[in-house]
Amino acid sequence: MTDKTVVWIIFLVVCAIVITTWVISRNLGAHRQARAALTADQQYHGLADEYRRLSDLAITAQEHTDLRLTELSVQMEELRSQMDKLQHILREVE
Repeated sequence: MTDKTVVWIIFLVVCAIVITTWVISRNLGAHRQARAALTADQQYHGLADEYRRLSDLAITAQEHTDLRLTELSVQMEELRSQMDKLQHILREVE
Protein backbone atom coordinates (compact mmCIF):
# COMPACT_ATOMS: atom_id res chain seq x y z
CA MET A 1 0.00 0.00 0.00
CA THR A 2 1.14 3.43 -0.77
CA ASP A 3 1.01 6.40 1.54
CA LYS A 4 -1.67 7.96 -0.63
CA THR A 5 -3.93 4.89 -0.24
CA VAL A 6 -3.46 4.86 3.53
CA VAL A 7 -4.37 8.55 3.73
CA TRP A 8 -7.54 7.93 1.67
CA ILE A 9 -8.54 4.97 3.86
CA ILE A 10 -8.01 7.05 7.02
CA PHE A 11 -9.96 9.92 5.46
CA LEU A 12 -12.86 7.61 4.53
CA VAL A 13 -12.91 6.04 8.02
CA VAL A 14 -12.95 9.48 9.65
CA CYS A 15 -15.78 10.57 7.30
CA ALA A 16 -17.73 7.41 8.14
CA ILE A 17 -17.27 8.05 11.88
CA VAL A 18 -18.37 11.68 11.53
CA ILE A 19 -21.45 10.76 9.46
CA THR A 20 -22.38 7.94 11.85
CA THR A 21 -22.01 10.24 14.85
CA TRP A 22 -24.17 12.88 13.14
CA VAL A 23 -26.91 10.34 12.28
CA ILE A 24 -26.90 8.91 15.81
CA SER A 25 -27.10 12.36 17.39
CA ARG A 26 -30.05 13.32 15.12
CA ASN A 27 -31.88 10.10 16.01
CA LEU A 28 -31.26 10.61 19.72
CA GLY A 29 -32.51 14.20 19.46
CA ALA A 30 -35.64 13.07 17.64
CA HIS A 31 -36.16 10.35 20.25
CA ARG A 32 -35.86 12.88 23.07
CA GLN A 33 -38.30 15.24 21.37
CA ALA A 34 -40.80 12.43 20.82
CA ARG A 35 -40.50 11.36 24.45
CA ALA A 36 -40.94 14.95 25.64
CA ALA A 37 -44.01 15.38 23.42
CA LEU A 38 -45.48 12.11 24.72
CA THR A 39 -44.85 13.14 28.32
CA ALA A 40 -46.44 16.54 27.72
CA ASP A 41 -49.42 14.85 26.06
CA GLN A 42 -49.84 12.47 28.98
CA GLN A 43 -49.64 15.35 31.45
CA TYR A 44 -52.23 17.27 29.44
CA HIS A 45 -54.61 14.32 29.45
CA GLY A 46 -54.02 13.83 33.18
CA LEU A 47 -54.86 17.47 33.86
CA ALA A 48 -57.91 17.32 31.60
CA ASP A 49 -59.17 14.25 33.48
CA GLU A 50 -58.60 15.99 36.82
CA TYR A 51 -60.47 19.10 35.64
CA ARG A 52 -63.32 16.88 34.41
CA ARG A 53 -63.49 15.19 37.81
CA LEU A 54 -63.48 18.53 39.63
CA SER A 55 -66.18 19.82 37.30
CA ASP A 56 -68.34 16.78 38.05
CA LEU A 57 -67.83 17.34 41.78
CA ALA A 58 -68.82 20.99 41.45
CA ILE A 59 -71.96 20.08 39.50
CA THR A 60 -72.90 17.47 42.11
CA ALA A 61 -72.34 19.97 44.91
CA GLN A 62 -74.48 22.54 43.09
CA GLU A 63 -77.27 20.00 42.62
CA HIS A 64 -77.19 19.16 46.34
CA THR A 65 -77.27 22.85 47.20
CA ASP A 66 -80.27 23.39 44.90
CA LEU A 67 -82.12 20.48 46.52
CA ARG A 68 -81.40 21.79 50.00
CA LEU A 69 -82.55 25.29 49.04
CA THR A 70 -85.77 23.86 47.68
CA GLU A 71 -86.33 21.97 50.94
CA LEU A 72 -85.66 25.13 52.93
CA SER A 73 -88.08 27.10 50.76
CA VAL A 74 -90.82 24.54 51.40
CA GLN A 75 -90.13 24.65 55.14
CA MET A 76 -90.22 28.47 55.09
CA GLU A 77 -93.59 28.41 53.33
CA GLU A 78 -94.91 25.99 55.97
CA LEU A 79 -93.64 28.26 58.75
CA ARG A 80 -95.25 31.30 57.10
CA SER A 81 -98.52 29.44 56.83
CA GLN A 82 -98.36 28.46 60.50
CA MET A 83 -97.48 32.04 61.49
CA ASP A 84 -100.43 33.35 59.51
CA LYS A 85 -102.74 30.87 61.24
CA LEU A 86 -101.30 31.80 64.64
CA GLN A 87 -101.76 35.51 63.94
CA HIS A 88 -105.32 34.88 62.83
CA ILE A 89 -106.04 32.97 66.05
CA LEU A 90 -104.45 35.71 68.15
CA ARG A 91 -106.55 38.38 66.42
CA GLU A 92 -109.69 36.40 67.12
CA VAL A 93 -108.78 36.00 70.78
CA GLU A 94 -108.25 39.73 71.26
